[in-house]
Amino acid sequence: MPAKVNEVLAEPYMLPGGKAVLFSRTTVERSTSAIWDRGQIVVQTLQTGARKTLVPAGSGGRYLPTGHVVYALNGVLFAVAFNPRRLETTGSPVGIVEGVARAGVAAQFAYSSTGSLVYIPGPVTAAGAGQTILILVDRKGEIEPLKVPPAAYGFPRVSRDGKRVAAQIDDGKESSIWICELSGDTAPRRLTLPGAGVNRYPIWSSDNQRVAFQSDRDGDLGIWWQRADGTGAAERLTTPGKGVAHIPDSWSPDGQRFSFTEEKNNISEIWTWSLRDKKATLLAAAPGAVLGRSVFSPDGRWVAYQAAAHRSHIYVRPFPPTDTAYVAPEDADTHHPSWSPDGKELFYVAGPSQSGSMSFTTQPGVSFGRPVRAARSGFSTSTPANVRTYDVVPDGKHFIGVVPAGQSQSGTAGTPQIQVVLNWFEDVKRRAPGN
Repeated sequence: MPAKVNEVLAEPYMLPGGKAVLFSRTTVERSTSAIWDRGQIVVQTLQTGARKTLVPAGSGGRYLPTGHVVYALNGVLFAVAFNPRRLETTGSPVGIVEGVARAGVAAQFAYSSTGSLVYIPGPVTAAGAGQTILILVDRKGEIEPLKVPPAAYGFPRVSRDGKRVAAQIDDGKESSIWICELSGDTAPRRLTLPGAGVNRYPIWSSDNQRVAFQSDRDGDLGIWWQRADGTGAAERLTTPGKGVAHIPDSWSPDGQRFSFTEEKNNISEIWTWSLRDKKATLLAAAPGAVLGRSVFSPDGRWVAYQAAAHRSHIYVRPFPPTDTAYVAPEDADTHHPSWSPDGKELFYVAGPSQSGSMSFTTQPGVSFGRPVRAARSGFSTSTPANVRTYDVVPDGKHFIGVVPAGQSQSGTAGTPQIQVVLNWFEDVKRRAPGN
């Protein structure tokens, strides 16, 4: 079931009889942080490949034995009666449970064969709202909100001098790059101009003077950069081919190049772009592989990246590149690597709101320490298919991330409380009767 260009498919669910599959679909051509709030629930017949959209807005669709499709939208679980033989919905969707958390496409709920529901509470948001707060997190899991107003923040990156933060803000209508002081002493300042397309995934240049980002302002998904003080116009750096997306990853410490992920037709590779030569060079690729989310080590001698498959893995490769790549130890779905400022640790994401670290040494040879889980902070993480949602602060003691507005408070984040609803199937049948 291949995806089309700029299309993302997720959470397949085989329907009774094994002849059709239910899944979520969205597009990344002009995606923003609310990507799955504009997703669709689609059914596809396996024999013919024919698709039919069942729900025009929602994600995480699953079929219940009650004869319903249940899905998530803006923090609410909806149910709609569904005929699995005719592959048709009947009646109108009905809100069943309000306040269900979501990590990427995955709504945080599950149900038993006996009809009980379990879910993790989360915020209910207006369509496309997605208000979040920027927070600092220390290694003990203590969180401190930044002194900036709530907005739809995403993908924060800290400048190398530790003074400023560049982040994407998406209000559901457009996506732009903003800059604020880490101290919160000044109000956030917009960098990319209104009407200049969808601008995403900022990274800082090594001299703290510029911010590079992905932009579709000229009809493709290339990488541009702009002076961080707002003077001068944005300039194009890369020009992708048709159906190709370039995502900026990391700047080399010497400031001469940056790495980026090139995505096309469900395959991705890692390239570097030389500012001096004005050309791209392949860094890592493999037939049919999904490689990306690369990051230079602080000394510029190594590049860490992920390889996404059924389970993701982190690799470290010398730079300039050789044929040797070292695989890091696994810890669940190990992805989204980043370096400690001294280059002696690798941080990573292990799953929803779960992170960890491992030591990294090169003498007498390359070796990794045992993965160690970090205290839960509650900040948002993303799946390997998406861009890293956190960054390491140069002091080596803190991380910056985002949490839903209203969920952050100073102190240690508590473990989310799982809610249980008994006889949930009966409630679904009563509130969303079939025709």
